[in-house]
Amino acid sequence: MLRIDVAAMDFRIIIYDLVDSTLDVARKLKNVEEFTIILAKRQSKGRGRFNREWASPLGGLWFTTILYPQRPAYTYSVLSLLTSLSVSKAIEKVTGLKPSIRWPNDVYLNNKKTAGVLIESEISGDIIEKSLVGIGVNVNFRLEALPMELRDKATTLLEEYGEPVDEHSLLTDILIFLREYYGKYKRGQHNDIIADVKKATDFIGNYALLDVKSGKIKAFIKDLDTYGNIIIESDGIVSTLTPNDVERMEVIKI
Repeated sequence: MLRIDVAAMDFRIIIYDLVDSTLDVARKLKNVEEFTIILAKRQSKGRGRFNREWASPLGGLWFTTILYPQRPAYTYSVLSLLTSLSVSKAIEKVTGLKPSIRWPNDVYLNNKKTAGVLIESEISGDIIEKSLVGIGVNVNFRLEALPMELRDKATTLLEEYGEPVDEHSLLTDILIFLREYYGKYKRGQHNDIIADVKKATDFIGNYALLDVKSGKIKAFIKDLDTYGNIIIESDGIVSTLTPNDVERMEVIKI
């Protein structure tokens, strides 16, 4: 284990060669400073939303950041989206590529997933006391490193950019953007965050297939509300859905 203090950025990074999951490691840490980061070169049991497996080979960025939001639980989606936005902006800054945010927690390039966010939170009453913000970015590996069933759905920065990406620069920029937007979140500046998220989405104004509790529905994605929930229209009915309502979104671009 290597521990690095990046004093200028107020980030403390603990690096492992291999872990089951950086979220699992972070969960065991008690009384650590905010923006303590657990980073692993590989994960053997990485996972995404709804406990889906997340392949984490050598050459990716796999890390969890520990935060203490002290914000209402109904703002959870804002935290998830600002994290995806931070990843998206960092990728664009480092590579010049133009990623898009796929609600509620993914980053896509050329309609293929290249990064994802998974947040586990401790909630007391209606307040988010602690959040483990897990981030996975497919960076410097070829699609052959992924399971066969993912190769037509996912991509990597190496595949899209055409050459290796500086992982340290990318990590640094993700954390800088994350700290900036997290600061706005703590100050309740949700409208500012959501306005930036909307500029980076690929789903607003498009139709999508949504996996919801009652099955699969086709809906027109009209907008995001102030708290990062999607406003949809389906069968002539307008409604608002939270991340807990939707297991998966597949955008239908016309």
